[in-house]
Amino acid sequence: MERSGENQRPHILLVLTGGTIGTLSDAEGTRRLATEDGEAEPMLIRALRERAPEAAPEVTVRVPYQVLSEHMTLEYLERLANCLRAETLTEYDGVFITHGSDTLAFTAAFLGELLRGCPVPVFLLATQRPIGDPGSNGVENTLAALQLLGSSRGRTGVYVTYRNSDNIMYLHRAEELKQCQPGTDDFFSKSMQPVPERDGSCQWPEGEFPKGESSWELPETRLRPDVLLLHPYVGIRYDCISLTGIRAAVHTLYHSSTAPKELADFLDRCREAGVKCYIRPCEPENCHYETTAELLAHGAIPISGMTEESAYMKLLLGKL
Repeated sequence: MERSGENQRPHILLVLTGGTIGTLSDAEGTRRLATEDGEAEPMLIRALRERAPEAAPEVTVRVPYQVLSEHMTLEYLERLANCLRAETLTEYDGVFITHGSDTLAFTAAFLGELLRGCPVPVFLLATQRPIGDPGSNGVENTLAALQLLGSSRGRTGVYVTYRNSDNIMYLHRAEELKQCQPGTDDFFSKSMQPVPERDGSCQWPEGEFPKGESSWELPETRLRPDVLLLHPYVGIRYDCISLTGIRAAVHTLYHSSTAPKELADFLDRCREAGVKCYIRPCEPENCHYETTAELLAHGAIPISGMTEESAYMKLLLGKL
């Protein structure tokens, strides 16, 4: 497809999956999903046209499902992947996917891995309040993505554009996004960068960005609920964790790369059951406690340089 020129409206594939960005508020402030056909899409696009009519894109809408993101399942992720697989993505200038904030980091990690090498930019869009509410950042997040898309110049990859409560718009690489902390609406990631503005338009930050692959094809996926994601806490009962039907586990560590000594017995159980257990973040050469060395001696597999969400999704996709 011939890419859109500077004076042409971009053609985007808009995939609506629900979340706060796809909700409406009633008079009491209760949020509900806009379930009628086309009910949510015009609100986002209409608000964008009102705010910046010159930036309004040509849109092709797909709705694989509508769900509040706390209800996200592996089945929904499969449906999202199948929705994208059914499209010839090179027919679009970019792909925008709306999503709720609760599980955004997991879906971002999933798509960051699944769409690696995709020839067009992909942006995940979320908001902390429904589009029609005062103070919602949904339109700003979308407008930032559109402006970055318009100046992508061959850049590809999967990203999240999101304005935090400090009123700064940030660009996140999808596979590095971390979940919001409870009680906040802010997102953080390892290499997050403020999106600079010039002449009122968002510009790409400095840095290297991936290029698309001409022979890229969206790989097949088969997600099974056979990976555990575990966190240490005082009093954890490893003996209550069943390994039946489990293929692998990701166990996060405390900030000093340590965990309760009882984890060693769990690692022995994993080894006997043929379950690989990864611990993160763990760089053995930088670990200073004997407890970490003991975990490695009991078969823990150290990983570093990735979020827990990314490690979990890589295991589900068979990439670890």
